[in-house]
Amino acid sequence: MRVRINNHQPNAAQRKTLRNECVKHFDNLLSTYNRQVALQVMHILRFDFNFGQQRLKQFSDKLAEMQIKTMDRYVATDEEVPDICEIQLRESGINLDELFKEG
Repeated sequence: MRVRINNHQPNAAQRKTLRNECVKHFDNLLSTYNRQVALQVMHILRFDFNFGQQRLKQFSDKLAEMQIKTMDRYVATDEEVPDICEIQLRESGINLDELFKEG
């Protein structure tokens, strides 16, 4: 039996290492994006609704708590939490299409 080795394809260990690096990079990008969004929300809360340091800290703590509780309750990942929030908002009667429509 002849075996043809393709040296241009990564082996299992290389694929695993590559996958781990991709996951690490994605998590870093997601963390950066989440921070940017949180900063924009906090800016609005501060300058439009007069939240001070204490209320912004309460908001930040509640956000983190909600994310953890949602992940635990629904056995969800970080990426699924926004979808769960959207479903719950829609079920509570919030018209998100109206809130997010452009211009």
